[in-house]
Amino acid sequence: MRSTESLSLDAAETALQQAMKNSDVATLDRMISDDLVFVGIDGKNISKQDDLKSHKTGETKFERLDEVSRRISAVREGQTSGSTEVVAEVVNIIQGERVHGLLKWHRDWHLIDSRWQVIRGSVSLAK
Repeated sequence: MRSTESLSLDAAETALQQAMKNSDVATLDRMISDDLVFVGIDGKNISKQDDLKSHKTGETKFERLDEVSRRISAVREGQTSGSTEVVAEVVNIIQGERVHGLLKWHRDWHLIDSRWQVIRGSVSLAK
């Protein structure tokens, strides 16, 4: 995995998805803010520690994460924040149960210590 430093926001989103697919906890740790506020598909808050633990233990495992669409907020030179919205077809193992569906992630990003980090986000069923 290449370094997440000096990536464009688009490239950072791609790197995050790859880390999710591979349960690459080290990369996820670098790309998710310690102060993450994330709302899961069930409406519950998920902390950075919760997310990392689920990947590390295998509680969450993506068998497939195929992007269908992506929208990125306009990030101009010198800006330190932006957002992404991704719709993806997924096959996910969650607590031993195989789940297939079309999901939409919204992520707010900040440039922290010269690298993009997710500070806030949510995932929901896509329509």
